[in-house]
Amino acid sequence: MSKPHTPIWFDIDGTLVHTRVGKDAFREALEEVFGWKDDFKEVRFAGNTDLCVLMDFSEKYAGDRDVVLSQASVFFECMAVKLDEGLVNAKPDIIPGAPEFLAALSQHDHLGLYLLTGNARECAFHKLRHADLHHLFEEGGFGDDHADRNILAQQTRERVSRTFEHADQGWVIGDTPRDIQAAHTIGAQAIGVASGAYSEEELSAAGAALVVEDLRDVDALLEFLK
Repeated sequence: MSKPHTPIWFDIDGTLVHTRVGKDAFREALEEVFGWKDDFKEVRFAGNTDLCVLMDFSEKYAGDRDVVLSQASVFFECMAVKLDEGLVNAKPDIIPGAPEFLAALSQHDHLGLYLLTGNARECAFHKLRHADLHHLFEEGGFGDDHADRNILAQQTRERVSRTFEHADQGWVIGDTPRDIQAAHTIGAQAIGVASGAYSEEELSAAGAALVVEDLRDVDALLEFLK
């Protein structure tokens, strides 16, 4: 008989870590690959996907969101290199409690840890590797797979369902209303972490089942997940 499986999807930025060099890596790659210079004053990365941001720039500078798609893989490879270089000297700031919470979750065989992030795959694992959290994750939905975060959630949910016969709806843990919306799209519940750009009130209003300041109260979080 197949064992029950509860998937838990984690956002990265603002949920597990803060990084200071991600925007710089995006800016440098944008100029190197496409020749577009931008001050990034109108760009909001929180809750967005890297592919959606890139397509927004494509619409702004080329008049067509799809122009960048043929070179998207080149762009993300370039950005990942620049991000990795930047993180050498500017290590991510780890959200309080994140390592302990992830370690506790990993001790439960019925729980599966996945990513649901707007970061392109290689960038996601660079951030986690520099925070020494990469070994806890293998799969998920990434910001270079699709521009729409809700579709990313559906895709990774479908993969989990194909792998585990008795996977329940699970949880999404993130710091933006878009994380919570993605959870609801796949029938999952959401925990909001108010350590990013959005307040506890905003995350509650978006429909989070629980909102926490950070991940330090591991015992209370584990109890809630039960």
